[in-house]
Amino acid sequence: MEQIPIQRQKIVYIEKKDYLELEKKNFLIVLTDFFERTDEKKVSGNGRPPIYFKDMLKSLLIMAYHGMSYRRCRSDLELAKEMGILYAAPKRSTLCKYMNEKSIKEQLVDLIQQSAIYFISSESSMIVDSTWYPLKSCHTGYLKKPNFKKNKSKEIPPLLKTRKLHVALLKNSRIIAYATTSKGTKNDSPLFKEILTKVINNGFDIKVLLADAGYMSKSNYSFAQEKGVDNIFIDFRKNVTGKRAKSKAWKDAFYLWKKDNEYWHESYRYRVIIEGFFSLLKKKFMNWLRTRKAISRDNEMLLKVLAYNLTILGKRI
Repeated sequence: MEQIPIQRQKIVYIEKKDYLELEKKNFLIVLTDFFERTDEKKVSGNGRPPIYFKDMLKSLLIMAYHGMSYRRCRSDLELAKEMGILYAAPKRSTLCKYMNEKSIKEQLVDLIQQSAIYFISSESSMIVDSTWYPLKSCHTGYLKKPNFKKNKSKEIPPLLKTRKLHVALLKNSRIIAYATTSKGTKNDSPLFKEILTKVINNGFDIKVLLADAGYMSKSNYSFAQEKGVDNIFIDFRKNVTGKRAKSKAWKDAFYLWKKDNEYWHESYRYRVIIEGFFSLLKKKFMNWLRTRKAISRDNEMLLKVLAYNLTILGKRI
């Protein structure tokens, strides 16, 4: 499926009071503007009227904003049609069909990156982290993390009942520059290079990078240094030693962590921003997944992130 080209636009910063009262309205305005310059594409079936692919993405985003319930957002889809945001309100079966397509996932990953391009000139600090999303049948709440140790029965391990969302958050704007998904048992560290490469290739000049101990490895430190990141704060585990360092970045960071702990924590404390983001995302757009298949669950998580990014853009209109 062809990618949707989005032209970069300049954001005008206007101070607004009571933003939450206008959030939904601004979300629809940004949603319309974000897709306004895209190339329209019709997806037609045998004997059925053509479906506009752009309408599919808009409808799925409106559903994500309302918690992925088709019945609850049906009236909003009809209103969006009357307002000219949609050409037609897709049926539930059609939306379910596209939620299970891998091409939708590729489009969402690309659109998340493009929505962050608006802040390319004002961002140089990035925070990387991941979170679990439990499934509908076994959700435990956004404050509880799946744990293998507490699973003493012979049932399926808790992490196998989850999907994982990996994100790169820009510090100043709080917008997501890149997001990807995986199964719940996937380790964080192997995805570090992919995340950093994607963000830098999109034109961001990252000079400060923060991540927790899940991303700690000598190769990750070395890779970040090669990509031009000057200040790398990937937290260390307690049993780490400074021996056999592969890069100057590892040596310098380990020295700060070991000898100048006050300076380390003064810089590393900003990682709490991404924890606040995960809390907001799960409170606002549900803390569990409704869908059943792995691809649709991945699409559901990415839709939450893109909807969040559009609300951030809505603050700037």
